[in-house]
Amino acid sequence: MKIQSKLLLMMFPLITMAASCDKNTGNEREADLPAPIQIELRGAEKEMVQSDQQFAFEFFAHVFDEERADKDANFMVSPFSLSMALAMTWNGADGETKKAMQETLKMDAYSDEELNAYYQKMKDALLKTDPSTKLSIANSIWTNQFVSIKSAFIDVNKKYYDAEVQAVDFSDVKTKDRINRWASDNTNRLIQSVLDKTQREDLMYLLNAIYFKGIWISKFDAKNTSKKLFTQEDGTGKEVDMMHQTAEFNYTADETVQAVQLPYGNQAFSMLVLLPQEGKQLQDVVTVLQEEGYWAHFTSGLHNAEVELSLPKFKTEYSKRLNDILIDKMGLGIAFSNAADFSRMSDQDANISFVKQDTYIGTDEEGTEAAAVTVVG
Repeated sequence: MKIQSKLLLMMFPLITMAASCDKNTGNEREADLPAPIQIELRGAEKEMVQSDQQFAFEFFAHVFDEERADKDANFMVSPFSLSMALAMTWNGADGETKKAMQETLKMDAYSDEELNAYYQKMKDALLKTDPSTKLSIANSIWTNQFVSIKSAFIDVNKKYYDAEVQAVDFSDVKTKDRINRWASDNTNRLIQSVLDKTQREDLMYLLNAIYFKGIWISKFDAKNTSKKLFTQEDGTGKEVDMMHQTAEFNYTADETVQAVQLPYGNQAFSMLVLLPQEGKQLQDVVTVLQEEGYWAHFTSGLHNAEVELSLPKFKTEYSKRLNDILIDKMGLGIAFSNAADFSRMSDQDANISFVKQDTYIGTDEEGTEAAAVTVVG
């Protein structure tokens, strides 16, 4: 399979992959690494993983639709970063606002305790599962030092999300610098600015930051990288640095899409490269990804095969305000309105003003470095 055009690139932890995936063997570096930690999931937790995936694919599809309409060629989003930031915010919501947040996250069947314990378990396990891969998941809450914030809200986010909590003066121009520095410090300086300003009347900012750096199990030889034409979906071509290798990878295909799995480190994390079949478009792939049960069935077909792989080197930086998607497409309008109920957070009336995500991804012959910061303000 030659991966040369119309790509979707997805990075997943092992828990999202079907258990029947074959493992590549014989790699000396991999043989020296401990096996991935197996995350033991109970029945409800397995269902929550599926709900989390449903949220991820729906969110991705809405971003794809907006960017396609705006003619933007490349974008990267982190559904996990967004969902964790919204989950922390959920802990301050009540009434219809809480219900809307539960439904947006596809977690309306679960209690606060179940939701928080799920994210705690995912966070702790992902951080431990591959010591050869650099992974950081950090959370912070920045509160208005002149407004009383309910201790139960602070305590639950400290307990389950290891949230760093800072009471600050939002009228101080240096406060946004402190928040931006926190984002930079927790993304290896890949994302250095997430806020332009803060204002005296701001109640709170909730942030999630994720940083990832993984080394391919099967690296590309830089001597085989050359200038090649990358064909875009509209038929136009762009010259890129194209990496090449022929090796054994997990591979699968159906009538809509073909996929190759490129693992990092001890195989706890992988990039899944999706390529539409001849005659299919990216929109066709995005559509099937949202079908119930499709992803589990599709990835269960991954099997070891020799793959002729051509993949462009790339770096993408992306920033997007997510209000329109969350309000108009994902049912979270009440949380942004004057009818919002965040009474479990503070006795002061409050609503979400914006949700914004900044991301970075770079892939080369050695591996991938990526970061995301989500701000709820």
